Amino acid sequence: MFENYFKIAWRNLWRNKLFSVIKILGLSIGLTVCMLILLYTKDELSYDQFNENKAQIFRIIQTWQIGKEQSQVIGTTNSIMGETFAKEIPEIQQYIRVSGANVTVKKDDEVVTESPLCVDENFLSVFTFPLLRGSTRTALKDPHSVVLSKDMAKKYFGTTDVVGETMQLKIDNEFENFTVAAVAENFPENSSLKAGMLLPYKWYEKFNNNVDWVGGSINGFVLISPQENIKTIVGKMQAVFDKNTKDHLLELKQKQDLTINIKLDLQPLLDIHLSTKAGPGNGMSDGSKPVYSYVLTCIAIFILIIACINFINLAVAQSLKRSKEIGIRKVVGSTRKQLVKQFLVESFVVALVAFALAIVLTIILLPFFNQLANKKLSLSYLSDGYLYAGYFLLLMLTAFVSGFYPSLVLSAFQPVKVLYSRQKLTGRNYLTKGLIVLQFTLAIFLIIGTLTVNSQLDFLLHKDLGFDSKGMVRLNIPVNNSSNNLPDLFKNELLNKHNIIAVAAKNGGRSISSMKANGKKLTIENNRVDDQYFPAFKIPFVAGRNFSADYPSDISASVIVNEAFAKEAGWKAGEAVGKVVYNHDDKNNPVTIIGVVKDYHFLSLKEKISPAFFTMDTTFNYGEIWVKIGSQDVPKTLALLQNTFSKLVPYYPYSYQFMDDLNAKNYEVETKWKQIISIASGLFIFISCIGLLGLVILSIEQRTKEIGIRKVLGAAVSKILILISREFVVLISIAFLIAVPVGYYFTDKWLQAFAYRINVGWWIFAIAGLGTLLIALLTLSFQAIKAATANPVKSLRTE
Repeated sequence: MFENYFKIAWRNLWRNKLFSVIKILGLSIGLTVCMLILLYTKDELSYDQFNENKAQIFRIIQTWQIGKEQSQVIGTTNSIMGETFAKEIPEIQQYIRVSGANVTVKKDDEVVTESPLCVDENFLSVFTFPLLRGSTRTALKDPHSVVLSKDMAKKYFGTTDVVGETMQLKIDNEFENFTVAAVAENFPENSSLKAGMLLPYKWYEKFNNNVDWVGGSINGFVLISPQENIKTIVGKMQAVFDKNTKDHLLELKQKQDLTINIKLDLQPLLDIHLSTKAGPGNGMSDGSKPVYSYVLTCIAIFILIIACINFINLAVAQSLKRSKEIGIRKVVGSTRKQLVKQFLVESFVVALVAFALAIVLTIILLPFFNQLANKKLSLSYLSDGYLYAGYFLLLMLTAFVSGFYPSLVLSAFQPVKVLYSRQKLTGRNYLTKGLIVLQFTLAIFLIIGTLTVNSQLDFLLHKDLGFDSKGMVRLNIPVNNSSNNLPDLFKNELLNKHNIIAVAAKNGGRSISSMKANGKKLTIENNRVDDQYFPAFKIPFVAGRNFSADYPSDISASVIVNEAFAKEAGWKAGEAVGKVVYNHDDKNNPVTIIGVVKDYHFLSLKEKISPAFFTMDTTFNYGEIWVKIGSQDVPKTLALLQNTFSKLVPYYPYSYQFMDDLNAKNYEVETKWKQIISIASGLFIFISCIGLLGLVILSIEQRTKEIGIRKVLGAAVSKILILISREFVVLISIAFLIAVPVGYYFTDKWLQAFAYRINVGWWIFAIAGLGTLLIALLTLSFQAIKAATANPVKSLRTE
C-alpha cells in the first residue's frame, strides 16, 4: 500500500514540475536556515561540556557595590583569595589560577607575539585537555616549562616531537629560556579556555603579584567535592573574605569616604560562555549572549513556518486540478483515511527531497555562515546522535505541518461535485488569509529592522567624533618605564621624513580612577599624553593651554580635563582653569588644571562622553605611539614606520592600526547583525512572494469563468487586474498596520543601547511598507495579466 503511495507521490511531483520546484525550493531554504541555526545553538550550548569535571568546576566571582552606584559583577579575583579558601574550606578540593598574557617569542631573527594562558601546575589535572606527549602531573611543574598545542608545536618546530626543545620568551625586557615539557591536542573550538601555549603561573607571578584581598585580575577556579551544597560553601567563603578585608574596607571608608560592599559567589564553568553578568575575560574567550541564540532561533522558526505556509497554499492551489482524481478514488472505494495518508506521503516525499537539498546547501553555506556569525562551526565536532535526532525530527515535523491541512481539505471533496466540476473551496479562507498576513507582517518587521540598523550604523560611522582621525596610525609599544623615552626617539626619526605630519604618545588601554574636584568625587578616564597629542588629533581647547616644555612643572603638577569633567565638577570651562583637584581626598596629590579641551568621542558611541583627565605624569607608562601620515605613498610610509619601529624597539612585535579601522571595529557586532537581519528579511520576502504566487494561482483557478464573463461583458484588463490584486493589497496593508507598532517598539528598544542614536523616522516605515507592496505586486502581476488577457472562449466553452 505505502509503495503505491510513494509511486503516485513521485508521479505527481514529476508531472507538476514548476509547482514542485517552488515547494521544494521554499522548504529547502527554510530547512537550511534551521540546520545552520541548530548547529549554532548546539555549539553555544556545548561550550566546556567536554571537561570531565565540568559539574565540579566553579569560578569565584565578585559583586561590587560602591556607595550608591549600580552594583557590578566582576569575573576576576586574586591569588591570595583562592589559595586561602582552598586551605580553610574542606569542600574545596583544588584551586587553579588562570590568566591571559602577551609574550614575545624569538624565532630565529624574528619576534612573534603570542597570547598564552598562565596556569597553575594542576591545570591539566582539573581541566580536560589531553596531552599527545608529556606528563599531565609534571608538565607545568618547572617555572620555565611550556606546554604547546599541536598546531603551535608545528608552527615553531615543524613537528610535534618537541619535548625537551628550548624556546626564548619574554614579558618584560629580557628573553628567558623555556623548555617544552609537553604537547597537547589543539584546544576544542567550543572551549572558553583556548590557547596555543600554556605557561606556569609560578613564572608569571613575578610580573603580576597581587597580595591584596580586594580586587584582582585573574580567573580563580575551584574544584568542589561532588554533591556539596554550593550555598554553604559560598557562605564559608564570604566569612573568610569578610574577616580578611574588614580593616581595609574600613580604612577606605574613613580616609576616602568610600563605602565598598563586596559579595562573593561561585559561577559554574558551564555558565560562563553565555553569562550576561560575568562572561569570559582575561585569557578566557568567546563570550556570547543568550539573546543571539534566541533571535536566530526565532528567525529560523519563522522562516520554516513561512516555508510550510507556502507549501500549504500551493497544495491547496493545486487541489482543483486534482479534484477529479480524488472523486474517482472515492467512487472506487478509497476512504478519507487512505486519502489523508496519500497526501501526507506526498508531503513527506517533497520534504525529503527538500531536506536532502538543504543538507547540501548547509555544507556549502557553512563557511559563509561562520564568517557571518563569527564562528568556526564544523559538522566534525558537532555531529552526534542528538544532532542527527534533531535533524530527523525537523524533517518529520516539516512534512507533517506542511501536509496535514492540505490532506484534510483535499480528502473532504465530495465525489459528485468534483466529477461534475462543481467543487469549490468555499468559506472565507480566514486561515489562508491569516497566514499570508503573518508572512508579510514578519517581512515588513524585518525590513524596518534592517533600515533602522543600517541608518544607525551609518550615523555611528560618519558622526563627527570631535577629532581628526584621517591618517592616524597607532603603534603599540612595550608598557614599561623604558617606553617613556620612545616618543622623543620616534619624533627624532620620523618628523623630518616625507609624508609624516605628526607624532604623539598616549597610554595604552583604559584606566578608570577617581578624583576629588570642587568637593565632589568624580569617576574619570585617566590618560597620560604628551604635548603633541591634542595638536595631532586637532582636538580644540575651549579654555587654558596645552602642555608645554616651557613649563617643567607640567610633568607632575599640571593636568588637562575635558568639558564633561568641568561640568560634573560644577564649573564652567573658563572657571576650571587654575582650579586644584585631588586624587581621592583633599591631601593626596594636588594638581592644577591648566586647560579644558572640547569633549570628543575616543570610545564607542554606545557610551556617553565621561569626565577625562590628562596628565604627563611619568609614573603612568605610555603604551601607544600615534603617527599622522599624509595620503600620498601610504604603503611606502607604512614600510618606513615598520623599519623605524624595528630599529627603536628591537625584539618587540610590530603591529599597526588605522584610527578609522578601530572606530569601525567598535561596531562589529552591529555590522554582523545588520548582515543577518538583511539576509533574513530578503529570505522572508522571497518565500512570502512564493506563497503569494500560490494564492494568486488559487484565486485565478476559482474565478476563471468569472473573469471570462467579465471580459465578454466588456471589462478592461486594468479592471480585472484590480479585481485580482485588491484582496492581496488589503492583506498586505493589514500586515503593514500590524508591523509598524511592533517594529517601532523593538527598534526603539535596540537603539536605547546607544548613548548617541538616530530618531526612527516615518520614512523607514514608508519604505518598508511600499517596498513590500511593490515586490508583492510585481510577483502577482504576471499571473494576473495572463488571466486578464486570456481568451474568454476557452474558459466559457464548457460548464
